[in-house]
Amino acid sequence: MKLKKIFKIVILICLITIIIDQTSKILISNFVKKDIIILQDVFSISKVENEGIAFGLNKQNMGNIGLCLIVLIVMINYLISQKDKMTPTIIVFLSLIISGGISNLIDRIFKGYVFDFIKIAEFPVFNIADICIVIGWFLFLMNFLKETVIDIKAMKQIKKDKTK
Repeated sequence: MKLKKIFKIVILICLITIIIDQTSKILISNFVKKDIIILQDVFSISKVENEGIAFGLNKQNMGNIGLCLIVLIVMINYLISQKDKMTPTIIVFLSLIISGGISNLIDRIFKGYVFDFIKIAEFPVFNIADICIVIGWFLFLMNFLKETVIDIKAMKQIKKDKTK
């Protein structure tokens, strides 16, 4: 796929995701004064200033910004270097990861923390950008595993054909 087309898709998905995530953070931050329990012990809105990275690890470390930038650069570099192998679905998966990372990076740079507000059971509090990152990685890895299994089967078939 051409790089220009890939970037158009990535930018569109990033803009949509970042706008949704940042808007949700602004709305919750400004209009929710205390925790809202939606389903007792299952789902609530709970405002948290996450100074760390995933699950609050590595708190109060300005290196988190650098780490986030490195991951984003690697992801974008992967998109560019693999442009000939990119399918629209892979571009969407990677765009979700990149856009979630950018949106959380925006928080980290301008606020010094990532604003989280979705609380499900005993799981750490998270936000929409985190959902995009997790879904993007999950789908990307599932696709990778599927393609790997297909490649292995194809190689076995080639080997079987050669032995005949």
